[in-house]
Amino acid sequence: MKVLVVGSRGIVGKGLVRALDAAGHEVVEWDIKIDRMHDLRREDCVPHLTRIVNACDFTFFLAYDVGGAKYLTKPSAQFLDNNVQIMTNTFRALEGTPFAFASTQMWNMDHPYGTLKHLGEHYTRLLSGVSVRLWNVYGYEEVSEKSHVIADFIDKFKRKGKIELLTNGQEVRQFLHADDCGRCLVALAENFKEIKASRRHVDVSSYEWIKILDLARMITPHSVVTSFNDPTHTLRDDPDQFMLRYWKPHITLKEGVDGMVDEYDRRQNAAR
Repeated sequence: MKVLVVGSRGIVGKGLVRALDAAGHEVVEWDIKIDRMHDLRREDCVPHLTRIVNACDFTFFLAYDVGGAKYLTKPSAQFLDNNVQIMTNTFRALEGTPFAFASTQMWNMDHPYGTLKHLGEHYTRLLSGVSVRLWNVYGYEEVSEKSHVIADFIDKFKRKGKIELLTNGQEVRQFLHADDCGRCLVALAENFKEIKASRRHVDVSSYEWIKILDLARMITPHSVVTSFNDPTHTLRDDPDQFMLRYWKPHITLKEGVDGMVDEYDRRQNAAR
């Protein structure tokens, strides 16, 4: 297949591109990091994107203004505008074609990000695509305002020798390595007609819960908690295990975290 990955340079996108290459599919990348004309907030990118979509057999819509918890806890009107514009323009280009939209396990939580993704699921349903609810996909990334929890924990440990949690650490999460996620998305594209016939959305996860405090202690026993407990951190759903019919995760959380630590060290040493 010829597969378009919209948002190919993010954590999920990179894992998917690797998995598509490994499976022998032809990959077409689209990302603002490749070309500023790939900025999906621009209405004038729609004709170009539409031509590429129509030249491909399948499209993954992964692009979004998103980041880890510290970024999502302070959304702005600009955050809302960015993602509404991205969805409006991209869904226009996807109409009438087979595609998957990257949603989130936060889809039903009273949070701007989750609400936006739920809106995207409605678009996807109307346009006959499949929504993929992702559960904390992780992989190596540069630490920034938008970086996710595991990268932030590793950075804190390397710089301070300990990890200071922003909560009491008792909230539970599920984490999936980007390479496992990529393989799952390839399986979805390869079995799209069959999956779409029985599901409007699928959950993609490791299907294993872990407390945030235990995750931090996987990196270092010197993890400090606070008494702060944000009610949104206690909200949770249980993922539907439907995708396990087509794929199984192989990378344990410990293996994935160790790999990120090794990559962090390698890049730090190379920069010296």
